Amino acid sequence: MRTENILLSWDPLGYGPGSYGPEFDEVMMALTYVESAEQLTEVIHRTFLEAFDECPPEQEIFKMAQRLLASSSCQL
Repeated sequence: MRTENILLSWDPLGYGPGSYGPEFDEVMMALTYVESAEQLTEVIHRTFLEAFDECPPEQEIFKMAQRLLASSSCQL
């Protein structure tokens, strides 16, 4: 599955598909410079906290970060 599709299928706060456009853009951008799932987890956490004043559980974020990094490293 493409990285974008993985991210777009995620509804971390239950707001419904399409509710996270700018936040997901920021996460996709972070994939170009982060070096670990821990770093991406921090970016996702900060992004959601700033945008929505809440964020998904850290373990859920970490699992998504791992999936996104694995999928992005498979694409050339």
